[in-house]
Amino acid sequence: MPSISLSTIIAESTLTREIFGNIPPASKILFYLLATVSLAIFAWGCYRRWRVWNLGQPSGSWRNYLTGSSGRFLQNILLQRRVLGRGFTGVAHVMLFSGFVVLLIGTTLIAIEHGLAGIVGRPATDPLFHKGIYYAIFELLTDTFGLAFMIGVVYFAKRRLHPPSSVSHSPLDWVVLGSLFLIGLTGYVVEGFRIIREDTYLAGLSPIGYLFAMASRQMGIDSASASQFHFALWWIHAILALVLIAAFPYTRLLHVIAGSLNLTLPAERLGTMRPVSLETVEETGVIGVGKVEDFSRRQLLMMDACVSCGRCEDACPAWESGKPLSPKQVVQDLRGHLNTTSIHANQQEESSDSNVPLLPDVISLETLWSCTTCSACVDVCPLGVSPLGMITDMRRNVVGEGQFRGSAATALQKTQRSGNPWGMSAGERMDWTDGLEVPTVESNPDFEILYWVGCAASYDRRLQKVARSVVQILQAAKVNFAVLGSKERCTGECARRMGDEFLFQELAQTNIATFEQHQVQKVITHCPHCFNSFQNDYPQFGGQLEVVHHSQFLNDLVSEKKLPLKSDAIHQNEQLTFHDPCYLARANGVVEPPREVLRSVAKTSGLEIIEMPRHGTNTSCCGAGGGRMWFDDSPDERIGKERVQEALNTNCSNIAVGCPFCLTMLSDGVAAADSEARVRDISEVLVEMLAVD
Repeated sequence: MPSISLSTIIAESTLTREIFGNIPPASKILFYLLATVSLAIFAWGCYRRWRVWNLGQPSGSWRNYLTGSSGRFLQNILLQRRVLGRGFTGVAHVMLFSGFVVLLIGTTLIAIEHGLAGIVGRPATDPLFHKGIYYAIFELLTDTFGLAFMIGVVYFAKRRLHPPSSVSHSPLDWVVLGSLFLIGLTGYVVEGFRIIREDTYLAGLSPIGYLFAMASRQMGIDSASASQFHFALWWIHAILALVLIAAFPYTRLLHVIAGSLNLTLPAERLGTMRPVSLETVEETGVIGVGKVEDFSRRQLLMMDACVSCGRCEDACPAWESGKPLSPKQVVQDLRGHLNTTSIHANQQEESSDSNVPLLPDVISLETLWSCTTCSACVDVCPLGVSPLGMITDMRRNVVGEGQFRGSAATALQKTQRSGNPWGMSAGERMDWTDGLEVPTVESNPDFEILYWVGCAASYDRRLQKVARSVVQILQAAKVNFAVLGSKERCTGECARRMGDEFLFQELAQTNIATFEQHQVQKVITHCPHCFNSFQNDYPQFGGQLEVVHHSQFLNDLVSEKKLPLKSDAIHQNEQLTFHDPCYLARANGVVEPPREVLRSVAKTSGLEIIEMPRHGTNTSCCGAGGGRMWFDDSPDERIGKERVQEALNTNCSNIAVGCPFCLTMLSDGVAAADSEARVRDISEVLVEMLAVD
């Protein structure tokens, strides 16, 4: 085989190769017929799934969906942004996907070249564009990305031998991986035989194929033998590829199609929920999801996008604590029920399988109420699937049908009756101010900032200390603020996440009217759940406010030197760790402000700050969200017990939080563990350092 430099090759004006070389005309015709059949089977499979997705409810206009779709397609699909971040598994997926895409594009370009050349009557040895520098780049890219594709396939096959417990797998996965591997391998072998058969000096453009050619020559394969092997293996390679294309919509590979569609559509912001109108409920007679067809079309698409990778299960605090909730399994159980329902719907028949109640037979109520709505499952899903949205929609149906029982249901009843889950009177909302002069909207109508105290700090004796600390800091900084006092009502955040949408809307409209009455423009709150409601829920009903979490506001006060801090090291050699609330860090991205406050305290107090392994947006839930605060679990049964242990494992004597629910759950957990660690809100840590009485 002659040797020639790469620069000479690229400069060669006749740089090309014959498409379908060594393939007789009859084989070409047969190939195109089989390709047509393969694509028809593929299209039929996609159409069948499209019909299944259309069993769901309309979920928005295509105009809204298409806005920004090109950017999402680039980031989420081509660049695989959501896949990365799980060690080499993410990298291997990118290699497999990018290799597959490049090889698919390469095959498509060859088909276009061959088709156009046939239309204009060009001979196969004189292509229209498959030549010159384009051809050199084409060969190098397909050869290189083919290797990346093979590495990805081998990695996932090896991973299947000892899969993580959270990863679902089936025997069909081996068939798919085996087919992908054989397609890649036969492609390189075919290229090697082509190089031997043509005895080309362009072999350097296909380095992997060239290695196969060298190995084959060492085995004594000459040009004549290579021609026969090339033809046979070309057909094997082609049939494998066509079978795989046809099988796409019928195997786990469907996630490539459904997932790509889902990631191209706009994702709901973490911490948000779709509103339900009373008019819609009166018109349809349905609230939430009582049967699988009540899910939106987008949600049915998500069920097919789920590939059971297990990331959501690994991140779920409920699953970690031993609760029966696996977000992955919820989606897969719903998908199985959807498939059964769609089969009988297409056949226009009823069966005992299709009449199985979604709740509680497919998804148990215990599973449904184990969710803390922490959004971890949504945040980590590489395909944008939202098990959380499916769970909260089913909760709405349970509550709407009057099937909700227990202590959490009692909290909803108290909220309906008294405006707070404690069931206390509005006249007691200011009891926490005993000994403090706290201005109200009546006594200080010209206030600049409204301090939203919330139900927890108004009625819970321990949490009242948080509100008192915030007020003392605001007064020390001479902030012009006021509170609503007896006019304050629950934001309804817990009610909405538990499924009582109309109780939430009633409370939201009441609070929005109060804000308008007193011309409230800016709100500060120490509760991330209230913060999230004002930020993400209230704008859906006209409540446009500037809302800041107290950690953000306190950080501004400290950085602007509006607070006089002590300079003595009163906590020398003590350590502190900070627990990020889910609705603050993960849902709303507030990570640095609370840490900046604590760092400012640490500079003078002598505190050393230690991070837990899971922190920032990768935090782990305390177990109180989604209405779990109102369940009668003992500390050793609570979802957040692993988080408590994670905090204690830092050996810190101080645990700081930025949420009243987190403070309650972690305090109870620390007490149950017989630890002497102090659990305090960041405002309590800061107020201790004020150089004023």
